[in-house]
Amino acid sequence: MDENDDSRRVDLDLLEQKRELVALKRLEHKQRIERYYNRKVNPRTFMGGDLVLKRRLLAGSNLGVPKLEPNWEGPYIVREIAGPNAYYLMTSEGIQLPRTWSGDDLKKFYA
Repeated sequence: MDENDDSRRVDLDLLEQKRELVALKRLEHKQRIERYYNRKVNPRTFMGGDLVLKRRLLAGSNLGVPKLEPNWEGPYIVREIAGPNAYYLMTSEGIQLPRTWSGDDLKKFYA
């Protein structure tokens, strides 16, 4: 019985080391997956004056855009860069849109 208790204590002492090892392996796996994903990502950057299309979002709707409606609206002009991946837009008539838009919701318009 005494031998069993000693074995149990050794296993409990090693348990913390095993947890640390698993945490390191999990972190390494996460970094590997992140590198793989980022290798395939092409970041979108827009400059002031670029023509862009804006993803059409319906306020108060969880379903997004109805099936037969266009998914994009515009073109809009990038008025100002608000920060990383954030832009102020305006219409071709000079009317400014009230908030910033994420670069994820914009795509370049070629005319």
